Amino acid sequence: MVAEPVVTREAGVERGSAVTSAVSTHDVDEIVASAIRVARLGEADLRNWWGSRSFGAAGRVVLKQRLPRTWRMAAVELDLASATNRHNDIIDRPNAVHLFSDRWPVRRWATAWVAEQKTEDEPSEIFELLESATLEAIEADLRVDKKLKVESLGDALRVGTIERSLLGDPAAVADAVRTLAASYVGLETFAVPFLEVTD
Repeated sequence: MVAEPVVTREAGVERGSAVTSAVSTHDVDEIVASAIRVARLGEADLRNWWGSRSFGAAGRVVLKQRLPRTWRMAAVELDLASATNRHNDIIDRPNAVHLFSDRWPVRRWATAWVAEQKTEDEPSEIFELLESATLEAIEADLRVDKKLKVESLGDALRVGTIERSLLGDPAAVADAVRTLAASYVGLETFAVPFLEVTD
């Protein structure tokens, strides 16, 4: 299993974002870990959804040579950017959110956490684990016990709904992210899992 990231706090505010101490650290950690795992899952050596090779041999040579201490974090940043672009190419509308959507804080929290890790003396072990992670290991970490209701809509998969007023609520977002992340398990042909936003 891939370890959960540990979000650090100073004076009630998470470094690198506007998350206050009222936010459950566990929820944010789980959200960040899920986004990072899905981004890694789409790499060429696993599901090849976005064709990135950040953790592959080519990525390792280029990134490790130029960024010896932070190359794994840079690889995750590239995976997050690739995943965001691929998702936005397929579904980018105001009444839907996908895992990397700008309409909620998931991607921002993940990228802020990864950027913060570059300054840590000892970055999270999740980066080393992602380097050698297998498809089976990542999917095991994303799997949930509940039965998902998935509606296929061409290149998109509607997996539920979320109220617009809950898009900034960490507990609601964590639950929604669990559902979205689990939708990638066993997904061989890429389609964007999304939640319909309701008023």
